[in-house]
Amino acid sequence: MSLLITPHFSVAEFSCHCPDPNCYRKKSPDVDQYFIAMLEELRNETFALNISSGVRCLTHDLNISPKKNKKGGVHVQAIACDILVGHLPSSDILRLTTKATSIGFKGIGVALANPIRAKRFLHLDTR
Repeated sequence: MSLLITPHFSVAEFSCHCPDPNCYRKKSPDVDQYFIAMLEELRNETFALNISSGVRCLTHDLNISPKKNKKGGVHVQAIACDILVGHLPSSDILRLTTKATSIGFKGIGVALANPIRAKRFLHLDTR
């Protein structure tokens, strides 16, 4: 059983997914408290959320998105996550994005082009 960050989100959900077993972001993702409070509010006002990517170490972030600046992106700053949405109807995705906007998330992106539905996601951040 993983330690909980909030009543509905665990350390394991937000830990870095890089292959390095010694990655400092695996055991202690150190998620921004303002961000996680907003995410918990979103979950409470909608439904259970399946996090596919939370906090990343700089190396992993640059491997995923090599065009980013060398300081890394919002996942490195621990103010972002990706939520799997391929299993949801479009009305639920719209509900999530609308509620996320009203809660105050500033960075919202929807990646639905992947032909594999299970890999489609909604990106949220508080940049």
